[in-house]
Amino acid sequence: MRKPKRILVIFDDCGPGDALCLSFCLQALRKAHPTATIDLLVGGHASPVFEHAEGFGRIVVSHLYGRADGQRPLSPVRKAMELARLALRLGRGYDLAITFLWGTTALNVLARWAARRSFGYANKWPSLHASDLGPYEASGEPIELAIELLAAAGVSATPDIPYLRLPEPPHGSTAVGASRGSNRVVVHVGSDWACQQWQPDRWAEVADRLIARYGVDVVFTGLANEGAYIDEIRAAMQQDSVSFAGATTVAELAEVLAGARLCVCVDSLIFELAQAAGTPIVVLAGQSRTRAAVASPSNPIVVNRTTPELRAAILACKTRVSKASYGACRNFACPMAGLRDISVTDVLEAIEAQGVLAPVESGVNEAANA
Repeated sequence: MRKPKRILVIFDDCGPGDALCLSFCLQALRKAHPTATIDLLVGGHASPVFEHAEGFGRIVVSHLYGRADGQRPLSPVRKAMELARLALRLGRGYDLAITFLWGTTALNVLARWAARRSFGYANKWPSLHASDLGPYEASGEPIELAIELLAAAGVSATPDIPYLRLPEPPHGSTAVGASRGSNRVVVHVGSDWACQQWQPDRWAEVADRLIARYGVDVVFTGLANEGAYIDEIRAAMQQDSVSFAGATTVAELAEVLAGARLCVCVDSLIFELAQAAGTPIVVLAGQSRTRAAVASPSNPIVVNRTTPELRAAILACKTRVSKASYGACRNFACPMAGLRDISVTDVLEAIEAQGVLAPVESGVNEAANA
């Protein structure tokens, strides 16, 4: 097979964490095809990860999926209009198209229209792809499935920490400036999925124990729409803390992490950013993962107490929600929400096992908090 001159890579119907997690695939494609022009089609939620990426041609943003909070999915007519817009924007003439993650029938049609050969996991019309990989195994490991997909396209890849490098944050960033040279632990509690978030009272207890035992400063990070949730946690705390909710871009958040001693988080974009920054991590996970898929200097410790049966039920529910084009669910009344099987003790033991924080003398800590 001749070397492709133009490649289209599709990261749609996914969030920024998934996109950053699989960014090593772009490096593998570039290594395999050093002279090819590589264009990206990315969803609106994932676009901040790629907006400053170097070494690519065009970055086209799709609005087919992942509607914002409070917005309904596109109607069939508007979805068809968006698909037509993307088809015109991309044009034809690509030698190769690769659709990562599970893709959709609409994305498979778009990829096949734009490119001579298309690779991806099967949806309604498997014949759209040049190889028969079958349907995407949603309960599988995304990194391993991405490597399998690349292999089908003749590209060898090795799993690695996120390779995309984000730009330096602008001077004058309040959050970044406050985080430099500090004794801080970043606590990131938010996710698009209620089944990947922990209960506020448990977060509050862990944050208080971090401050009391290790004498650290706790900084909460998150999106602007997670501010009320973070305020609820902080209101339940006995110790003082800081919130950067809505105050950081993706690049600024990466910089905040680079200056932190530890990150305690749920399994979202922050997990990938912390790995890229080399920051030690304790991650609370539910359906999303039971182990860290990539070895990295951050030495992630995954706390997961979800049973296989519950993981399967959550996955089935998330798949239905995603395929309805919502891309998120924050129904905290759901019995599967809240990572209820993870205890405060579980998280505190994982923090201790990381070995990066040393307990302080009680008198010293009392003076520091006076």
